[in-house]
Amino acid sequence: MKNRIKELRQIKKVSQGDLAKAIGLTHQAISQYESEKRNPNDKVWQKLADYFEVSVSYIKGEIDTELLEKLIELTIFFCFPKITLTYGDEEIDDEFKPFIVIDILSQILSLLGYDSKDKFQMVYRKSIHMADDQITSGFLNNFKCVVDETIPDAEGITNNLLQAYEKL
Repeated sequence: MKNRIKELRQIKKVSQGDLAKAIGLTHQAISQYESEKRNPNDKVWQKLADYFEVSVSYIKGEIDTELLEKLIELTIFFCFPKITLTYGDEEIDDEFKPFIVIDILSQILSLLGYDSKDKFQMVYRKSIHMADDQITSGFLNNFKCVVDETIPDAEGITNNLLQAYEKL
């Protein structure tokens, strides 16, 4: 993925020269970093990240940490108990919230480069081993079936929920 130096500089409305002065570099160095003809060393990456108030991995274009932060915030939001939320025509109560949280976590895992379905299957297998009765095992199996159906749509579901949440 392409680094985000130019994008962040344009958002902040600073010139290459002004950015260069602010972090102690030359205009040419900034230009070469933006065009990826040269790569900053670790110290310069940190100065750039500090200047734009983002993580180094974000400015490098490795991980969208801002999206991760929003997804984590959305996960926390859906963990609050005893609040029924309305999404379109649907009511999201405490019984449905775990499915939403799994979908959001699925997106987080994908952003981190993991196969979310594989991770869920691994956690599911561990939870089945902990189940101490048939009722719990049956509940976990039903839960797994619903999650297996929603994970392919997790990105769309999560993006829609994130848009709705950001409007609050």
